[in-house]
Amino acid sequence: MLTLIATTWLSSALSVIAPPDSLGIADVTAQRRVAGLATPQALQRLTTTDLQQRGVTDIADALRRFSGVNLRDYGGAGGLKTVSVRGLGAGHTAVSYDGLSVADTRQGQIDLGQFSTNRLGDLSLQNMGEGQLLCPVRNMAAAVVSLHTPWAPQTDALWHGSATLRQAAFGTYAPSLSVQKRVARHTSLGIGGDYFFAHNDYPFYVENGVASETLRRTNSRMQTATTEVNLHQTLQHDGQITAKAYFYHNYRRLPGMVYLYVNHNDERLKEETAFAQTRWTQRFGRFQLLAAAKYNWQMSRYADVNKQYPNGALRQDYYQREAYATAGAAYELNSWLKAAYVSDYAFTSLNSNQKTDNHVSRDTWLQALSLQVRTQRLTLLLRGLYHRYWNQQRGSSAARDARRITPTATASYLVMRRPLWLYVRAGYQELFRMPTFTESYYYHLGAKTLRPELTRQLSAGLTLQASPTSAWPLLAFTADGYYNKVTDRIVSIPYNLYIWRTVNMGDVRSAGLDLTLQSQWRLGHRGHQLLFAANYSYQHCTDHTSPTQSTWHKQLAYTPEHSGAASLTWQSPWVSVVAHTTFASRRWCTNNHLPTTDLPPYSEWGFTALRSFRLGQRLHLELRADLVNAFNHHYEVVGNYPMPGRAYRVEAKLEF
Repeated sequence: MLTLIATTWLSSALSVIAPPDSLGIADVTAQRRVAGLATPQALQRLTTTDLQQRGVTDIADALRRFSGVNLRDYGGAGGLKTVSVRGLGAGHTAVSYDGLSVADTRQGQIDLGQFSTNRLGDLSLQNMGEGQLLCPVRNMAAAVVSLHTPWAPQTDALWHGSATLRQAAFGTYAPSLSVQKRVARHTSLGIGGDYFFAHNDYPFYVENGVASETLRRTNSRMQTATTEVNLHQTLQHDGQITAKAYFYHNYRRLPGMVYLYVNHNDERLKEETAFAQTRWTQRFGRFQLLAAAKYNWQMSRYADVNKQYPNGALRQDYYQREAYATAGAAYELNSWLKAAYVSDYAFTSLNSNQKTDNHVSRDTWLQALSLQVRTQRLTLLLRGLYHRYWNQQRGSSAARDARRITPTATASYLVMRRPLWLYVRAGYQELFRMPTFTESYYYHLGAKTLRPELTRQLSAGLTLQASPTSAWPLLAFTADGYYNKVTDRIVSIPYNLYIWRTVNMGDVRSAGLDLTLQSQWRLGHRGHQLLFAANYSYQHCTDHTSPTQSTWHKQLAYTPEHSGAASLTWQSPWVSVVAHTTFASRRWCTNNHLPTTDLPPYSEWGFTALRSFRLGQRLHLELRADLVNAFNHHYEVVGNYPMPGRAYRVEAKLEF
């Protein structure tokens, strides 16, 4: 077994693991550094410290450090950034912010560019849903990206927080302020805000026939403002109440596609999101209770100023509202067996200024019944989900209602421990994705007769950790293989020369391998150390709908077969220096691999330097400088949306 493990490790390009879950084993100290060591689901996590040590610049960059992630980036600071995991679409990936999901029933995907790393405590990715026994049913998706704001009880009544000022290339300015104060013995209040402005007029390289030239991005300016208020109340019997109010405003100009030349346009998008949420957890003896509620409002205003339109501009306004609640209970039957029941309800509505769109709404009822077996070596989770959806449309027939039961089974087993810790895991999960409002109702494109997508997932893997020597205190490795099959996949096909329709005709199969590696070396006894983290993903995602179609057995669009990231950090008492890279193999912009629609492979390198100063007893100053895309590589993540070339970023952060 050890020979096999060593051979696998030596032959791999590898990846990042992160800070750990509690193992319930008191004499394990090194395991505290690794995420998901004993979890049945593959778990990766980056803390605030990890983000600094690995030279992460933003949320999109952080997600690139996770194996199995496929990020679509439409270029620059203001470009849309969505994430899919293991060959599945963005609609199969849940995004959770402080325990409750961030939902968009209209499009089914979340722009992760709206979140900032300034107030981030940790960021994690867990496949096959959250491994917690008691959590919202929405978080039991194919994968869940979880963001958490930091909270720590204060021993005094003073204000604590941080102020950050960032300046970067292409006219980028980003100040941030976050404060926290203990307002009562068990109550803490946190307030934070970010402002971001960027001209985004970066140069890029384009081939125009036999000639090539360097052009500059136009109509790409953006500004963003985010404000949030957090309240944390601790209760007796290991209970707590958290509350959050959040507002996000974004006004951006949309630069559009680049093909042979810069397409000058005047497209604009204004987006606003506001939500309020509260979450309560409590323990009474063998019972553990959960209750949470959230109200979310979203606005999207698109404008295309062009003389070709009757009124000189095309305007599309959409307003989405959602009321969401979840409640559940877990009961400890004995020392090794627990059971839990959780129920979610949501009401979502969408209306717009378009005459072709009528007011639509959906009621969603989700239930989960779980059983967990946990011994010193074995962790087994069995779960059944019940999905029920009711659709309504004002003045017309609505899309199909739907219901289904889906099972999940995951297990983790401790094979050996001390000095080498080895866990193996396996899991099976079925997923049920309802069509979005756009897929069901959008003029010409949508179809009310769509069936939900059904996905079946198989996964198996291992986690290995050791502390070989005092000079080599950490070596952690994970390997996970998977197979996914999606039936009734929702795709868009041409109905005629000008009109496309959304239909159920997709049969997609994905097979892949995710590898991660983390290592640490101590250099002497003067506080010098090297940190290495890497991840590698192999994704073979092909269409199996019909042999008569041009997409038969071809790799899905924008899905590289090979991708990964790596970072090497040198830490000293005076300065930290990081070298990091991300890469992706050849991709296609179309599922049928039309000529000239392939994107060449790319690798992007960056360097980071950090220096910290202590100013008195309470003040701590951190200076940071980044060189992004250091070798000025010209590449595209999404076709005809060029990414920025070489750029700088400097930042000063004062903690008090």
